[in-house]
Amino acid sequence: MIQRIQSLYLFVVAVACTLLFFFPMIDYIDPGKGTYKLFATGMKSYSDLPGLLFFWETLPLLVMVIASLVMALITIFLYKKRRIQFQLVNINVLINVLLVALVFLLYSRIFENRLQIPSNYQFGMYIPLISLVFLVLASRSIRKDDSLVKSSDRLR
Repeated sequence: MIQRIQSLYLFVVAVACTLLFFFPMIDYIDPGKGTYKLFATGMKSYSDLPGLLFFWETLPLLVMVIASLVMALITIFLYKKRRIQFQLVNINVLINVLLVALVFLLYSRIFENRLQIPSNYQFGMYIPLISLVFLVLASRSIRKDDSLVKSSDRLR
């Protein structure tokens, strides 16, 4: 029963996590110091100045995005095990909350202080919030589906 609504929500989460690899989360633009963009894969430099690639510092961000993506894809196919599906969605919600907190509170301030350039939030910054909304919707749908199955078991 892959055609359930929670499968659609989880697919949207997987697509959103994939988009994080293509859209920057934060821009740091200064004509004198260069342009830097924070992606899920790390900080990239778009100037003639020496590039600052903070791969090791942004590795937790990459791991969290990949974990959220893989967990959303695995959870789609666990439609027969609603309890496990519900638990994995809740863990994925926790991962996305940590991802949002990590980017909003930590990375934007660290790189802003290090580069001495003000940060500008981009579309990629709001993608984890979108996936968080769809994860909550998937969790509610799984819970509703589970209660429907339990109520039909009582009738037999």
